[in-house]
Amino acid sequence: MSKRHLHLEHDAHWTMRSLVAAGLLSVCMVASAYSATVSAHRAEEQAKADQAQAQEAELVADLADYLASETAATRDALDMPRLKPAKATAAVLLSDDATRSLANFDFTELTVAKVNAEERTCLAQAIYYEARSEPRVGQLAVADVVLNRVKSATYPNSICEVVFQGSERRTGCQFSFTCDGSMQARLNQRKWASSEQLAGAVLAGVHVPVSRNATHYHADYVDPYWADKLTPTATIGTHKFYKFKSRRNVAAAPASM
Repeated sequence: MSKRHLHLEHDAHWTMRSLVAAGLLSVCMVASAYSATVSAHRAEEQAKADQAQAQEAELVADLADYLASETAATRDALDMPRLKPAKATAAVLLSDDATRSLANFDFTELTVAKVNAEERTCLAQAIYYEARSEPRVGQLAVADVVLNRVKSATYPNSICEVVFQGSERRTGCQFSFTCDGSMQARLNQRKWASSEQLAGAVLAGVHVPVSRNATHYHADYVDPYWADKLTPTATIGTHKFYKFKSRRNVAAAPASM
């Protein structure tokens, strides 16, 4: 074999080794960049999780304070001396005043109780169908939006009317679950019970404005056309929350969820 042939063969091997080395270096660089991206993403997700956990801890503390004060008030009421013992049911029925008491009974109290139960159910439905997979702070934010709409002159003045506004139409419902068939699916009983409990607590006064006066929200993976017309207020879990910029924007910004 000639020296020239050996030289060419040596150059070919050297070129091949150089190409392999360059390829391995490129792979290492890509792997390093990917690893850095994954690490940054994990750090961001952990930061979001920590923030959500801190917000939920604050809300739980508020709820605990509220329940403690209610328990203390109830205990004080029970410990107060009574002016006279309560009548037994049988005694009331046998008394001469039974008919008069029945005639004078204020049946609007039953109507109020029924309305309150319906409002609680409607609020629980909004929490369940819109945010049952969210942490508690995200569920409270959805409830907050519903109550903010009830307070607003732009929307109906009851929880059920707000939640089911536009549901009679195929399009135009304000909360998508009221017209997209979601309510036909079987309930997750554990999450439904939790939604009912939270709705009851909110209506009892545990109303923390976590959404910062928001009247609108949408999932973070969509980009509705009306979002640019509103002012962002918060990002909680997988939802972004907004409020009206001014009174001029009220009519211009529909609020489909």
